[in-house]
Amino acid sequence: MPATTTFTPDSDTMRAAVMHGKGDIRIESVPVPSALPGELLLQVSAVGVCGTDAAEWANGPKLFPIEVPHPVTGHVGPMIVGHEFAGTVVDVGEGVDPSWIGRLVASCGSMPCGECDECTGGRSNLCRRYAAVGLHRDGALAAYVSAPLGSCVDVGVLGLGPDEAALAQPMAIAVHSMRRARLRPGDVAVVQGVGGIGAFLISALVDAGARVVAVDLSEERLGIARSLGADVTILAGTDEARQRIADEFTDRIPVFFEVTGSDPGLQLALDIVPMGTEIVMVGIHKAPRTIDLARVTVRELSLIGTNAMVRETDFPEAARLVAARRGQWGEIAPAPLPLDDLVDGALRPMSEGRPPAIKTLIHP
Repeated sequence: MPATTTFTPDSDTMRAAVMHGKGDIRIESVPVPSALPGELLLQVSAVGVCGTDAAEWANGPKLFPIEVPHPVTGHVGPMIVGHEFAGTVVDVGEGVDPSWIGRLVASCGSMPCGECDECTGGRSNLCRRYAAVGLHRDGALAAYVSAPLGSCVDVGVLGLGPDEAALAQPMAIAVHSMRRARLRPGDVAVVQGVGGIGAFLISALVDAGARVVAVDLSEERLGIARSLGADVTILAGTDEARQRIADEFTDRIPVFFEVTGSDPGLQLALDIVPMGTEIVMVGIHKAPRTIDLARVTVRELSLIGTNAMVRETDFPEAARLVAARRGQWGEIAPAPLPLDDLVDGALRPMSEGRPPAIKTLIHP
């Protein structure tokens, strides 16, 4: 199906956040993109700033193809960042139904090949030729972005506004993490770390009927956990806290979601969970860890990895979950920042361990 639209932007250029290297993101004027074949051109409404963005800005580039070409997209050099986004469709590429024009969509930016054994087996997050908008090619911290149709969900029909729609991508990470465990309604689910993914994970677990125990070092974040439906909140960091967590384990073997990515968090999980527990490793560890594998073996503990999301299943469910709480995400994602505040208002404080909010949004 050839594209039949004639979208004409107000200008041939747009402002965008372009990463040039470590600590070097510039707000620049760049050409407005066209809708690529099989893709939607979005006028961007809101973009979430991710921990990956902050880490790449402060310590990269490691993931972003600034210095080394990406093997799938071929991108190399300065790149527009932003991979959690929502916007209104203003044009469609070749092969896309023009009826998409005018719809508000959320996008996860995921670009699996759809043909490898992982994709055809329902695990497109592990695609052997994986790429993503805003991670491996120009992203959404700009006025416009082209995104694959398969990475987009129509959220206008769910009643979502443009800011809340940008929360679907991090929610999808939480949904996938939850689905990695064999969770049953009524099970105890410990969420250690009420941050950028942990908060969304609590919401997803509550929806799934779990009894949620939220653990964090911040009373403020524990308050947010309670507002999201956590049954029990425990201030971490003391021996009393360790015992309180263990006291919540009933005759139902818990699922322990370790979201902090810290060595103390991992060791706590390994020390206190009962035999047969699944420990889902949500937080990404930045250094090798030493663990007692004998304990893992004889207690039949399961250490479960989780990576990104399956766009075909996790992302639509995430949009539904965000919509189920529409109008109630203000504590998680307060008023969005302008594009000019990206570095000092988001990337810098996030990279220094003092995020301004659980989820910071940008209006590009």
